Amino acid sequence: LDQVVAGGSNLLVAVLAARTLGPSGFGLFSIAFTVYVTAQGASRAMVGEPLLIHPKEIEERTGEAIASGVVLGVAFALVVAAGAALTSIWSSGLAWSLLVLAVAMPALVLQDQGRYLGFALQRPVLSLVLDSVWLVLMIAALAVLFVLDHRGLVWFVAAWAGSGAVSGLLVFGQHVATHSLRSMRPRLAWLRETWSYAWRYLAAFSVAQIGALGTSIGLVSVIGTRGLGGVQGAILLTRPTLTVQAASVAAGVAEVARTEDADQFRRHVRRTTSFTVVAALLNGIVLLLLPGPVGRFVLGDTWAVAKPLLLPAVIQLVLLTCNSGAKAGLLGRKGVGTVVWIEAIGTTTAVSAAIVGGVMNGALGAMWGRALAWIAILALWWVVFRMHGRRSAVTIAGAEGPRHDAAPIDEPGVP
Repeated sequence: LDQVVAGGSNLLVAVLAARTLGPSGFGLFSIAFTVYVTAQGASRAMVGEPLLIHPKEIEERTGEAIASGVVLGVAFALVVAAGAALTSIWSSGLAWSLLVLAVAMPALVLQDQGRYLGFALQRPVLSLVLDSVWLVLMIAALAVLFVLDHRGLVWFVAAWAGSGAVSGLLVFGQHVATHSLRSMRPRLAWLRETWSYAWRYLAAFSVAQIGALGTSIGLVSVIGTRGLGGVQGAILLTRPTLTVQAASVAAGVAEVARTEDADQFRRHVRRTTSFTVVAALLNGIVLLLLPGPVGRFVLGDTWAVAKPLLLPAVIQLVLLTCNSGAKAGLLGRKGVGTVVWIEAIGTTTAVSAAIVGGVMNGALGAMWGRALAWIAILALWWVVFRMHGRRSAVTIAGAEGPRHDAAPIDEPGVP
């Protein structure tokens, strides 16, 4: 539910920006939104994702984690403010928008970290409250702007980012009852301790960003902008399942990290995989049966190019979700480094297959190339997962299993 609210909010912002700011204003807003998404992804890698593999520690040290989030948010704010100063050379409107975003950035980082705290503490209602408050405040702020006829880019960014910042400040209130404000004073102790995991998450995020950019550039060069638009349109229609998968993996990581029982571990992995695969199949059935008028309403002129690509997009989606349990299991057992190199290999394979397929048969070839690549990627995920699982089992048995070579205990009263 939280992922639905968060994803729906982003979609609503994009639609309202497109309808109220005009083409040029929407283009500038897209730049500001991309800056936010990039900063959010990097901060999530450092102070969000590592929470999920330290759920027991975070229960006692929530204040320290929040403190690191505050410091990181200020650092990102300074970077965005510097970008605003450079941008003022060619666009004052975008520069002021980025400056507004910079002011809100520390609280926006805190808002996203608060969501992951809810997941890690197995209190997801906290996450849902944060995103719901942002959505309600954003709608109210934009309504006021429309009534007052303040429809410029800077006002729009202020309403969107400002409402998110207010939501982020609620994180202090959510945890002050169990952890004092003093424990949340800015410092980096938690980030230093989790850095061995955080930098790997940051590397995975960077690989994904570079892979997305490389795919776009490569496909434009071989199938043109129209073909790329069709590919992106088909992928956009699979977004609901990707949202479900993100939530399912996050929940699975927190659950796996809390259990030492092998049978329970396997149940978590099966449940996470089954849940996301069923979601992918339902999403795929809807897409393959989607009426033309509905498709045109959602994608406009892009629908004509995207429609022939839906079958390989659905196959790719189902294959992609089949790795959910393996990913959650590896991350829950703190195999972050393993996940990073699998994703690096997977991204390289998918990008290469898409470009080769595009050369052979345009946009359709690119989509089938990615789908076929995911067969190999999926096999890699599960082979590595099973190898990692066997090593973990041996380690646990050696550390906690019975010692048959131990000398007998003869003291009276000892069973």
